[in-house]
Amino acid sequence: MSSQCDRCKKEIIEMTTSNQRRFDGGTLIVTDIPVQKCGCEEEIHLADGALMAGYARLLASHKIVGNVTVSLMDLEKNFSMQDFFPKSATL
Repeated sequence: MSSQCDRCKKEIIEMTTSNQRRFDGGTLIVTDIPVQKCGCEEEIHLADGALMAGYARLLASHKIVGNVTVSLMDLEKNFSMQDFFPKSATL
């Protein structure tokens, strides 16, 4: 069963996409990201976006230079969002 966007009235489809994020020294390219897309927007899960942002900060802090391409699945195998929280942060 498909759903319809309340704003644009087009069908919401599930698909995969790639995302590019600039960091100091280069660009992080993450592939195979599940998204929900309609006629007016493309929505990435919040946890996936946070994981990509954390990894981009890690690359910058380690002074990695150039383009880095990784699949979201590989990121999820090796990291969690907690890996990118400050060590002094309490939950």
